[in-house]
Amino acid sequence: MARTIVKELTKAQLKRFRQMLDDKAEEIRANLQSAKANKALSRGDEPLDEEELPTQSHEEWIFLNRNNIDVMLLREIDQAVVRMNDGSFGTCQECSEPISLKRIEALPWALYCVSCQEELSSQGTEQPENRFAYRD
Repeated sequence: MARTIVKELTKAQLKRFRQMLDDKAEEIRANLQSAKANKALSRGDEPLDEEELPTQSHEEWIFLNRNNIDVMLLREIDQAVVRMNDGSFGTCQECSEPISLKRIEALPWALYCVSCQEELSSQGTEQPENRFAYRD
């Protein structure tokens, strides 16, 4: 199967990827400000039975971990927008070759081409972008 490599993204493609990044960032911000987040944070004010403490602690850990991941993804999205503005969007940060269009469509915040990402992963220097998938 041939990979679609684009030397330079068109203005229409950049606009579409920018919209994808903006939509994902908005989704994450909404999740961070959701009623579920407010409920999890306000539970600390409620006195609990000792039997409920392990469950609440685990739920809080999951909530905080998810928020940490969301904040890291927001940073990666912001960095992708910076790369759009400076003209380096779609270029692998490791080998300076274009990132395949299919990869950019899947992960618009991708820093590396598939080959470099696989190499980094095999070396144990996996980058955060692997933890995230673009979801509509």
